[in-house]
Amino acid sequence: MTRAIIVALLLAAAPAESPEIRALVEGQMPDDPAKPMVQAKCMLCHTGDYLTQQRLNEVQWQKTVEKMRKFGSPASDEEVKVMSAYLAKYWTQDLPPLKAARAAPPAAGRK
Repeated sequence: MTRAIIVALLLAAAPAESPEIRALVEGQMPDDPAKPMVQAKCMLCHTGDYLTQQRLNEVQWQKTVEKMRKFGSPASDEEVKVMSAYLAKYWTQDLPPLKAARAAPPAAGRK
């Protein structure tokens, strides 16, 4: 009983999800000087959804962008730094996970 009360109090004290956080969770890329670079260099192979579903720290983003460069992304050393910083600024491990889409109901007549 005490535990349930503590959990209820913590949930009541938690701030509502801000529109900015909700936008990030939904995969919207914030305006930033690095945004066009990410779109041009990363979205040659990936959709924005693929990028924004990740939850990485700055070191992990750096390694990921470097790995993509080895796979052929045309990014310079400086662009890797800028893109990694942008991605790490918004899609951190503290950001709530992407909410999974619910499956569509089965088609009529299909079992």
